Amino acid sequence: MECVMKTETSIIQKMRMKILKISVLCALFFNSLGIMAQIEGCWKGKLNLGWQQLDLSFVIKHQEGAYSATLDVPAQGAFDVPVEGVAFDGDSIRLDMNALKALYVGIFRADTIDGVFTQMGMTFPLMLARSEKEVQQERPQDPKPPFSYHIEDVKFTNEREQVELAGTLTVPKGEGPFPAVVLVSGSGAQDRNEEVFNHRPFWVIADYLSRNGIVVLRYDDRGVGGSGGNPALATTFDLSYDAEAAFDFLGSRVEVDGSKIGILGHSEGGLINFMVAARRPDVAFLISLAGPAVRGAEVLKAQQKAMRKAAGMPDSLNAANMKMEDSLYAVINSCSHPDEAAPLLKRMMTDAGMDVQEADRQAEVLLSPWMWYFLKYDPAIAIAKTTCPALLLNGSMDLQVLVSQNFTAYNSCIDKYRKTNLILKEMPGLNHLFQHCQTGHPSEYYLIEETMAPEVLKTMSEFVRLLK
Repeated sequence: MECVMKTETSIIQKMRMKILKISVLCALFFNSLGIMAQIEGCWKGKLNLGWQQLDLSFVIKHQEGAYSATLDVPAQGAFDVPVEGVAFDGDSIRLDMNALKALYVGIFRADTIDGVFTQMGMTFPLMLARSEKEVQQERPQDPKPPFSYHIEDVKFTNEREQVELAGTLTVPKGEGPFPAVVLVSGSGAQDRNEEVFNHRPFWVIADYLSRNGIVVLRYDDRGVGGSGGNPALATTFDLSYDAEAAFDFLGSRVEVDGSKIGILGHSEGGLINFMVAARRPDVAFLISLAGPAVRGAEVLKAQQKAMRKAAGMPDSLNAANMKMEDSLYAVINSCSHPDEAAPLLKRMMTDAGMDVQEADRQAEVLLSPWMWYFLKYDPAIAIAKTTCPALLLNGSMDLQVLVSQNFTAYNSCIDKYRKTNLILKEMPGLNHLFQHCQTGHPSEYYLIEETMAPEVLKTMSEFVRLLK
């Protein structure tokens, strides 16, 4: 901490040297306008990571003698992220983002703030300029009334862990019973719409399917919206019982055809649906949107390599990152418990030049319950046990779950276990969110207005409606 403070002081001192030529008259002018008020507003800048540029902005407010601020990073779908610490003294500003392990320090100069952004041991220059706060707009595919189906807020319980979950049920109008499907989101705690980058894909899916005669249940993940539970303690296996509880809830509804209830999973949800189907032969069908078919460690290694390359990272630096990742995941795979892996991981990272505090933070992430389970879990076992029809879709431009890696693994299962229930479809030109895209890199997700390609919606609807 002492070293960090010395570095910050040095940076501020150097910045001050740059502006010593500002005249006393100018300083008095700014004071007369009220420098405290001038710092308020939206400040936007471009963070140059070397291989990628990232737009971000801070909104700073002053009220009742105290400052507050929020951070927006549109390309990452992050808006109004709280800044836990705001300090403004004279012309120096400091913004602490503890949850992100990030810090910004700078010098205020009327219409700009000249500073540096630090996160996880890396420091980047960041010049901020006055701007207008970006307003999140509705996406073109956001459903709009009138709705040709009934909408009902519901609650159900995962009895195994006594977790109450809240969701939305959409039921077609007319005579039932209807086929039905549960929507299971990807990794991270997400709401029932799977809202990400100002897109609401699960709402779009539910609207399309229910307009086409299918009951849909989408629900808030643990700890989000109306759902209880602690997501920090849950593994993918634990979350599979939330999906199973949703499946059973659909089975209790009179509007639903109990012989035609399935599970649709996106990304991690495409692991979860196979988990449930492997232990529940009454699952009638599965739809997997970019659900991984290999161990989590292999998914992440391929993902990071592809994303860094797409972002323009030099091959030599990408190769160095890959070598470190291979070593870290090999340690995790060889250990039977996080406590056994912790000292080995930290030593490996510090030997590579990472400071002790950052090594501790990285190890904490790798050894969290969810990540530890995900890195080691092999979905092939559940895939092999599943006998119901399963539609497996993957975008050809997906850089998070690569179709080349994924479909090779699915085809291996088909060959090894002589499976005839798996239907593989590569969707040309689509990314991990199943949007039409240029590169497939996540930096595009927010910029693309389309939430989900119409051909994906049509393919899923026809698959369910044609089931016998």
